[in-house]
Amino acid sequence: MTRKTWLKVLSLTMLFAMVLSACAAPVAAPAAAPADAGAAPADAAAAPEGSKVLRVAYGAEIDTLNALTSQNLTDIEITMVEGLIMSNDQNSYIPVLATEIPTLENGGIVENEDGTLTMTWNLQQGVQWHDGEPFTSADVCFTLDFIQSEPGQEVYNQTDYLGIINCEMPDENTVVFTWDKPAANYVTLFDTILPKHVLEGQDVLTFDGYNRSPLGTGPFKFAEWKPGEYVRVVRNDNYWRGADLPKLDEIIFSFIPDPNTRLNALKSGEYDFGQILPNQIKEVEGLEGYKVVNVPSNSWIIFEPSVGTERGKVLFGDPNVRKAIFHAIDRVAIVDGLMEGTVQLANSPISPTSPYYNPDVESYNYDPALAATMLDEAGWVVGADGIREKDGEKLSFTIINRNSRPERTAIAQAIQAYLKEVGVEVKFEDLENAAWLQRWLSMDWEAVVGGWIIPADPSLTGLYACEGSNNFTGHCNPELDALMEESDTALDFADRKPLMDAVQTMMAEEGRELPLYYNSLPYVMRSGFENFKGSGTNLGSFWNSYEWSLGE
Repeated sequence: MTRKTWLKVLSLTMLFAMVLSACAAPVAAPAAAPADAGAAPADAAAAPEGSKVLRVAYGAEIDTLNALTSQNLTDIEITMVEGLIMSNDQNSYIPVLATEIPTLENGGIVENEDGTLTMTWNLQQGVQWHDGEPFTSADVCFTLDFIQSEPGQEVYNQTDYLGIINCEMPDENTVVFTWDKPAANYVTLFDTILPKHVLEGQDVLTFDGYNRSPLGTGPFKFAEWKPGEYVRVVRNDNYWRGADLPKLDEIIFSFIPDPNTRLNALKSGEYDFGQILPNQIKEVEGLEGYKVVNVPSNSWIIFEPSVGTERGKVLFGDPNVRKAIFHAIDRVAIVDGLMEGTVQLANSPISPTSPYYNPDVESYNYDPALAATMLDEAGWVVGADGIREKDGEKLSFTIINRNSRPERTAIAQAIQAYLKEVGVEVKFEDLENAAWLQRWLSMDWEAVVGGWIIPADPSLTGLYACEGSNNFTGHCNPELDALMEESDTALDFADRKPLMDAVQTMMAEEGRELPLYYNSLPYVMRSGFENFKGSGTNLGSFWNSYEWSLGE
C-alpha cells in the first residue's frame, strides 16, 4: 500500500467514525440509557416469570408485516408466517408447507409438448392457521391471485410469478401450477402464503387487519406492535412441527435504527441478540457473556446513478459518463478504510460463494486521470467554478441518504470527495427511513448508495430487466433482458451457467451501477444462545427460529 493510499484509507476511517458519532452518542451505562437509545421496552418486559423471552436489538422499524409487500427484510414476519419453501444456512432451498420441492427427477415437474410446464406441489397435512382454520391448497392459489392481480403492484418480486398461467387444486393438499415456459427460479417463490379466509374480499395492500397483525402458520403468533418501539410475537402452542416447538415463549424486536446505538445497547447487556456492522466486530470481540457469528451474505453494496428522471437521463444517459465516474471512486480505500477490511471487493451482483459467480467481468479500478479524460471526451468540461458542464448543464447531482444507514452515508461522503477531484459536484438529501423508502420507490432521485440481498438462486431479472419489479433506476437494455430471460428458462446448471456469466459481463460493460463490496452479516448473541444457523440469503437468518433456545 502506497503512502497516498494509506492516507486515503486513514481519512476514510476517520470520516466513518465521525459519521457514526454524529448519528448517536455512546450509551454510558444501562441505567442511564433512555428508551430511545436502546433500552428494552418496559411494556413488553412484563412476561410471566420463567418465560423464555428473546430480546432482539433490531434495526429500523419495518414498513408492514405483510411479507409479500414489505420492502424491508422480513425477519419479523418469518417468525409468524410460512411459505411453501425457505432458504437455509446452506444457501439452498428446503420445503416448509410443501412436503418436497418438485423437480424433473422426482416427477413433480413435467415438460409439455407445447412448451409449458406442469408443476405439482404436495402440501403438509394437518397444518392450521393461528386461528385454528386449516391451511389448504386454496390459500396457495389465493396468494398467487393476489400477487398477479395488478401489474406493477407492490409485491417485491411480482415479475417472477407472472409465468404461472394457471393454478389448480385437485384436493386440499395438492396444488398444480401451469407455467408458460420453464422458470429456473421457481424454487425461490411462495416463501409466504396468505390466509384466504381472512383476506378474501379485502384490499390486501391496505388492510391493516393483516398488514399490522398478520395471521400465519408459523411457530410464533402476533401479539403487539407498538409504533416506534417494538413488535412482540408469542409462542404458537399448536405449531404443526410438534408440541415441543418452538423452544422460546416470546421474541421482542426492539427498533434501534442507528447502528452505533444498537451496538451500545448490546454491550449494555439489555439484549440477547442483534446485528451489527462488519466494522464493529472488534468492539464486541471478547465481550463477556456474548459471542459473535459473522454470516457470509448474498448481498452487495452499490453506487447507483439513475436515469429514471429527465435530469438523470441528461447526466447519466451516456454509459461512458457513468464509467468515468466509477473510475474516479477508490473502492479499495472504501473496503480497507471505511469497512476495515471486513468485507470483500465486488465486481458483480453475484457473490463468489455462488456457483454462478463470474470472476472475469470488467473491474472499475481507481484511475482519476482516466476518469477526467473520459469526461472530457464526453463533452463535460471543467467550468470556472471547477464543476464540469455541458450544454448549460452542470455535472452536479444529489445522493439521497438514509438516516438508518450511516455506513452508506459515509460511503456517499467518500464518493463526494473523490468526484470533486475530477470536477463532479455531489450534494446530499438526508431522509429518515420511511421517507427514503417512499422516495426510492417513486424513482424520483438521481443517485443512491444502496444494496440488495438476493436469493440462493441468482436470477437477476427482477432487479435489472426493463420491466423488472425491483428496477427503480430506469435503466433498460433489451439485449440484457433477452439474455436474462433465456437464463431464467434453463433448468440445467450446465446450460444456465454460461448464460449467467454473460449477464454479469454485459452488466459490467454497460456500467449501470458500481458494485462496491460483498457484505457480511455479524450477529452478536448471548453465549448460551443455541441453534442459530445464520443465512446470508434475502430471506434472512430467522428461518429456523422455531429451534432457537436461550439454553439453561
